Amino acid sequence: MAVIQIPDELVDKGLRDFFRGWKWLNWSSNEIIFDFSQVNYISPWAVTLFATYALKLKSEGKIIKLWIDDSRKAGQFLIQAGIYNILEVEFNLATPPPTNKLVPLTIISSSIVIPQFTKKVMNLLQIEDEEIEGAVEYSFVELLRNVVQHSHSPIGGVAMAEYFPSTGLVELVVADCGIGILRSLSASYPEIDEDRLALKFAVMPHVSGTFSQSAYGSMMNNAGLGLFFVKEIATRSSGGFFLGSNTMLMNLWGNANGTQGQRLVASNDIGWPGTFAFLQLRKKNIVDFAGLLAHCRDIAAKARKDPREFSLDFMDDVPEIEHFISIVVQDFNENVEQAAVIRDTIVMPALINKDLVIWDFTGIRFATQSFIHACMYKILRDIPYARSYMSFLNCSNATKEAIKAVAYAESGKVE
Repeated sequence: MAVIQIPDELVDKGLRDFFRGWKWLNWSSNEIIFDFSQVNYISPWAVTLFATYALKLKSEGKIIKLWIDDSRKAGQFLIQAGIYNILEVEFNLATPPPTNKLVPLTIISSSIVIPQFTKKVMNLLQIEDEEIEGAVEYSFVELLRNVVQHSHSPIGGVAMAEYFPSTGLVELVVADCGIGILRSLSASYPEIDEDRLALKFAVMPHVSGTFSQSAYGSMMNNAGLGLFFVKEIATRSSGGFFLGSNTMLMNLWGNANGTQGQRLVASNDIGWPGTFAFLQLRKKNIVDFAGLLAHCRDIAAKARKDPREFSLDFMDDVPEIEHFISIVVQDFNENVEQAAVIRDTIVMPALINKDLVIWDFTGIRFATQSFIHACMYKILRDIPYARSYMSFLNCSNATKEAIKAVAYAESGKVE
């Protein structure tokens, strides 16, 4: 018998630390007990992950038992979330009254289940605006459809949703113990060889494990726009989007100035054995569907014309990963001779070794195009995969435009 002691506090803000440190073990014991008895608070993402993991262990022949204290609010929430039902485990605890703010744990094993689950979520929200309702429903469908199409999990995925009326926040989580994003994309994108790159590419326009790089189609048919659309609607409505797969977690959010924040977190262990997505939407802040659809179509058109711009990785926070090379640009700002030396002696050898290189532009209000040219034109010209292993930290809008201009010049594009 093995006992998995669940942490007593699993809040939304704790997801990154949990992902970094939790170990999803392969148990030799035949009987596995999930001990929730000391849990004071548990968020929907944690309920979904533990339920999915328990379902995986059960599919491997393990006997699953749950220890839950129904006198605690967390215990009542777990029962309401349907964790006993989804695992088909008998219990003799008091059943709390049903709530109309929760869609309980549901196995997503085929496309047939998706509309049924999504309808229940939309009934929670009671959105009166048709366009906003369409945007929200579409984002939910795309998240769930990714599980069916790409996870290759024999048990399917597990999803649940909760609505918080006091804040107008709706949270939807879907998780699977399938092949993960890296393996899903590798057939169409052989250059993607690590989880960090897989997450980065998964949320770009026109990236899909179903379609090749040249396959473009209608936006409402999956041509690699699903996760891209989801993260756009989340971040543009003051919400958030977490995407985790194997050893890497990506956290995306919207900033007050309209830009998108991004943080990468690496697991200290093997990470989550599959893929999970956690979507947070603020009902009152969702932009109109027609405007968002036009925005996504515009970006999709640009991606078809020149996909190189969308592989430029601008970030606001240092990634929480173990190894990368940091280039502090302020130390040699506008010194093109020194930039060339750093480029040739530090950056290019690191990129050839496929190390992540972060150009840190903190404190620089404006970098000239000639300086950026000295930093990276030769890199972009001579190392075909360089964009996949370079990120740009704390760039002003002017600096971003200079970097894009050099990237366009290298590709031969004339604006």
